[in-house]
Amino acid sequence: MRARRRAPSGLVALAALAGLCRAAGAETRPRYGGTVEASLLGAPAGFDPVTAQAHADLTVVGLVFDTLYTAGADGAVQPHLALAAPVFDAARTAAHIAIRRGVTFHDGAPLAASDVADSLERVRARAGWLLAPVVSVRATSDGIDVILRAPADLAALLALPQTAITRRGIAPGPTRVIGTGPFAVESFDPAGKRLALRAFDNHFAGRPYLDRLVLSWFDTPDGEARRFETGAAQLSARGEAAFAGARPKYQASEVESPAALLLFVGFGKLHPQITGAPGFRAALDLALDRGALSTITTGERTLPTRSPLPVEAGGNPFDPAGRAGDADRARATLADAGKRTPALAPGKLAQTPLVIFFDQTRPDDREIALRVSRGLDKLGIAFTIQAVPTAALAAHTACDLWIGQLAAPVTLPAAWWGAAFAAGGDDKAASAGALDPAAAAAEFARRLPIVPLMFRSLLLWHRTDVHGLAFDASGRPSFADLYWFTPKGRP
Repeated sequence: MRARRRAPSGLVALAALAGLCRAAGAETRPRYGGTVEASLLGAPAGFDPVTAQAHADLTVVGLVFDTLYTAGADGAVQPHLALAAPVFDAARTAAHIAIRRGVTFHDGAPLAASDVADSLERVRARAGWLLAPVVSVRATSDGIDVILRAPADLAALLALPQTAITRRGIAPGPTRVIGTGPFAVESFDPAGKRLALRAFDNHFAGRPYLDRLVLSWFDTPDGEARRFETGAAQLSARGEAAFAGARPKYQASEVESPAALLLFVGFGKLHPQITGAPGFRAALDLALDRGALSTITTGERTLPTRSPLPVEAGGNPFDPAGRAGDADRARATLADAGKRTPALAPGKLAQTPLVIFFDQTRPDDREIALRVSRGLDKLGIAFTIQAVPTAALAAHTACDLWIGQLAAPVTLPAAWWGAAFAAGGDDKAASAGALDPAAAAAEFARRLPIVPLMFRSLLLWHRTDVHGLAFDASGRPSFADLYWFTPKGRP
């Protein structure tokens, strides 16, 4: 007999209940089986949790791998692979975490404490800012011992998607992706823009209701909406909004996430003498009209911001200068910087068109790149805009500016500061920011490793015969809890 997934808790349960109430007034019950086709906000760059950054990467990681703890939609942290909260010593400089027994990987191998310790040690080695307060992780007979350099909210850090546990702590390859998560990879077709996942029968939290989940991505603005409108897909991030005056083939409802997705401008390596100069970055930050970005969306909430922190984590996205921009002050800032930095002198800048990259599988980012280019135009800087594959965007070597995404739990300031510096290529500052958010704020304002643009929520449409859709604190959809309903009286 198939096991039933644990019922969602907190706000997730409320969202699922609301979905049931909208189901045409009929009693319904979940049933196992079937396939749901949904979409990602772009192509996943890979399957390695440690390097996951964009929304698509984090969504896939959460389906294939598990973390020790999870953060619900309200930010509350609960044990997942861990049996309970960390047990600290009196000084809170050491903690023990017991691990669930009986957990298995997709290949049938049992989860061992050494898998957990090795995975977290790889996080420390590859992206130290994620676990900046942690000195070491050691496997014990029933779990792990963690040594800390300073007191920290360890459970919250270990709920970050990048700390997911892999087999022997090894980075997953493109053809061998083994986790303990609710779904296993069935096939990955980058050329066909399709990732197929199958339910993992032995998931410790219970088998998903669905047999299969198919995730697609698109390089045209209306590609996803057309599949939804014709009934070929059951979930869409565009939904009815893309077809004025039209309705999709099936009745649909929508669910909205927290505004936990940060869109930003990153700096590439093509002309570092320009884009690496603090004066250039400050001038671009001042020149941008962030308020115009709200017209790009399909109905979700947007919050213009000059801070990499959402309001729930202490950020202030309602800066008036960040909404409309200040062209005069931006030009004065650039002119002053040009007196000290030869590459920023007007004559030099006029001879160097800057290249803006955006991910071709995130077509909305073209419009964001255009808004950014208007900031350059105000500064008298020429530019070109190019759509590139996901891998080329990740390299940053052939561009000057690029459009990026960051997602983290909306209530964890250290994660946002660390992620912002890491996205700017400075792991040392990222680690410091994760330890001291106050100092990180001052350093961020001085260096601007990235230029934040706006926070946005994700608005997902779903057919009303598909339920269980909600979001966690990172804005990731609960695809693992989806199910088809069976009306009362039908088999």
